[in-house]
Amino acid sequence: MIAGRIGAPVRALVRRSPRLNAALWDTQYALGFWGYLDEAGDGAMPLSLIETWAPHPKILDLGCGTSANLALSPGRYRHYHGVDISRRAIETARSLNRPDASYAVADIRAYVPPDRYDAVLLREVIYYLSVAEAADLLRRLPGLLTTRGRILVQIYDVQRSRQFVEVIRDCGLDVATWLPPEAGDGASDAFFVLAPAAVAES
Repeated sequence: MIAGRIGAPVRALVRRSPRLNAALWDTQYALGFWGYLDEAGDGAMPLSLIETWAPHPKILDLGCGTSANLALSPGRYRHYHGVDISRRAIETARSLNRPDASYAVADIRAYVPPDRYDAVLLREVIYYLSVAEAADLLRRLPGLLTTRGRILVQIYDVQRSRQFVEVIRDCGLDVATWLPPEAGDGASDAFFVLAPAAVAES
């Protein structure tokens, strides 16, 4: 995709600077690179998955973008908190006027949320981080969970979803559930439900 071809080399140069990183993402949203995501995929899947372990959950969505492609039926969640480095994306997210929702403009690599959550979402986010950054983030996330909390990672790229399994083994997390992409053209997403190892074993 155009955004991927243009964005990848630039991200490598600016990733270490939160200010430049934010400017890059704001520019991409302003140019409409990510508009197709607002209508893509099965936005109801994450909430349905979360409800299998946490009915009426509190949700933290890291790297939420505009959040328009996430179906959140009122009454099925207690609170939703979306975080993204792009101010433009968060402005769009706020304009959706979701009930029981809050937002923050922040770099998820260092963000400290105001609460603990039943679900932490990383939807199509993990491969925009370096391996070291992804591992550092995954090690921090268990501290943001409630006792019933889980981490839900969504990955579009089939090959990267397989590589991701290798990364999490070193982060004190276990795959509690994995819904692999369907065989075929590789267009389906993989969903990983991760839990701290001690919780997954109990």
